[in-house]
This record gives sequence, structure tokens and C-alpha cells, in this order.
Amino acid sequence: DEPVQLITADNELQEYTGVYYTLHVEGSTDEKVFIMSCENKDNNQWSYIIKGCTFNSYNTQYLDSVPPDKVKHWIITKTCTHLKVVCNNVTVLSFNFATDYSPGNETDHQVWLRRCSNLRLYSCYKMTNILLRTVS
Repeated sequence: DEPVQLITADNELQEYTGVYYTLHVEGSTDEKVFIMSCENKDNNQWSYIIKGCTFNSYNTQYLDSVPPDKVKHWIITKTCTHLKVVCNNVTVLSFNFATDYSPGNETDHQVWLRRCSNLRLYSCYKMTNILLRTVS
């Protein structure tokens, strides 16, 4: 699957951004979403949700060591085994679909193992400070 690049120009408190993935296998299609949000501007704390893999609430699971830079270059890569998020050349998430899912997602997480046939931006930013592009 292709990486997605996002550039955010500020830590907008509790604004959400991420990627919807259309996941396909043998006649079955599901849409899942990865969403991240800045929860605390002072300590640069970002939480995330991987629909069908993690608890469906913010302030539950967090990205690791997000750089404090105002402008953030995010690269989000979904493979058949992992979701990896890199921010300004720092890996802040390497989520293994087979082992890192939250309790209650024992079967739904398997949808993420499928190949992606389509993706689109998820954004609830009030400001127009977000860019999206896919990388070939």
C-alpha cells in the first residue's frame, strides 16, 4: 500500500486528521479509519484511533515522541501487517495489526490485514493548514 503524506502547520488542539482506507478481499469491502489528534499543545501529546483495532476514544492510546516542531511532515503507511506513522523523520507509531489490537477487537482487527483499494483524507481541522498527497 502507498504511503500518505500530510503536512500540518500547527498543533490545533483537539482537531482531527487521518486517513480512511477502503479494504478489499474476495468480494468483500470494508472502510476503516486511522485518526490522530493533538490532545495537549504544551507537551505535544497526540492520541490516535485505529477503527476496529483500538479503543474507540481519544486520550486512550498515544503516538510516541512526536517532535515539537510547529510544522509537521507526517508519513502514514499501511501495509498488510502494520500501520506506521512517521513525523519529521521520527517513527511515532508502528502498530502491528496481528498483535497490538485492544481487547474486544479480536476479530474486527483482521479487516486491516487486507490490501487497500482506495484511501481518502479524514480532516476536521477548522483552519486550512493541512495538505495531502500520496507517494508512488
